[in-house]
Amino acid sequence: MKYEVFRRCDGVEQARLFWAVNLPADVKLKLAELQARMQRKTADVKWVEQQNLHLTVKFLGNAGRDRINEIVRAVESAVADSGLIRLELGGTVFFPHKMQPQVIWVGVRGELDKFRRLHHLVEKSLAGIGFPSENRGFSPHLTLGRVRYPRGAGGLARDLEAMARESACFGRVDVKTVDLMESELTSRGPVYSVLARVKLAGV
Repeated sequence: MKYEVFRRCDGVEQARLFWAVNLPADVKLKLAELQARMQRKTADVKWVEQQNLHLTVKFLGNAGRDRINEIVRAVESAVADSGLIRLELGGTVFFPHKMQPQVIWVGVRGELDKFRRLHHLVEKSLAGIGFPSENRGFSPHLTLGRVRYPRGAGGLARDLEAMARESACFGRVDVKTVDLMESELTSRGPVYSVLARVKLAGV
């Protein structure tokens, strides 16, 4: 068996689910330090909490808890020959553009073809059990924050770009597993927890 289940999911209540690559603690810390430097700026940004920083592989949305094992088995079978994927976080990306950013990302480099293939395998396996595929292409990234009010956002983008040039790499990630995550929405923001972990073959 190539997967571990961390929480029992009996019953038919709904859970908000996504597959992700969780980051090493040292990488999360470095990204949180970058966010802390930016919090002194005037732009109004909702920064992603340090413990929630991750690379999304596939968002599922709401699903019955009674389907958790089916979902995990489908992905475990699909990624059986994926192997280790080496990634590097560096640079900043602004959506839709840096003069009026709405979302602030960190770029992903390295073995992107392997990472895109992992996404494709996960998406295809889930489509086979009734979860629709996304129409848009997969763009690997890590979300740092979302701009709530545009004032000062252009200056923030320039400062972030300067900091990205200071530190060419925010961290390296050896992808050995993919995690099925639950997102619980609370008044203080989302709380993420690992429901299951699937190992990539050969690691």
